[in-house]
Amino acid sequence: MKKIWLYLSMSFIIAILFVGCNYNLSNIMYNKNKPNNFYYTNLLAKDLTLETSYKCIAVDTNLSKEKEIDGENKLIFKNMLKSLNKNNFIAKPKELPDKPAYKIFFTFNKEKMVISVYNEKFISIYPWDGNYDMDYIDMNGVPVSLNLYSLCKFIFN
Repeated sequence: MKKIWLYLSMSFIIAILFVGCNYNLSNIMYNKNKPNNFYYTNLLAKDLTLETSYKCIAVDTNLSKEKEIDGENKLIFKNMLKSLNKNNFIAKPKELPDKPAYKIFFTFNKEKMVISVYNEKFISIYPWDGNYDMDYIDMNGVPVSLNLYSLCKFIFN
């Protein structure tokens, strides 16, 4: 009887090990479809609203210069995000430049977000280590005073 019990126990353990090796948890843990096309923008808006101290650095990708953004210039990001509507969020545009002119890095307590500023018309928002495609934003309809391309040109001039 002991041999049968030992044989059944070993068979059960071996079966569990083989099934465990073949089971793919990635389908359960990550939804491959982005919930909406402004998903990362909402995360950035939430972090900007809830966190009082965060670091914001702009990088000119052509000259490899970087400058910290502080004070009133940080308010432009909140106001720009408030001025967006669902029509501003688009699929990846065909006329999007290969390389952004500027990148803006936000470092929060638990997260790091990036805004790529391509030109006056297009930006993208994404986290440092995201699972989905970037949020692409058409800046048409956004006031010139809230355009991030203009802000970056001002900062680096």
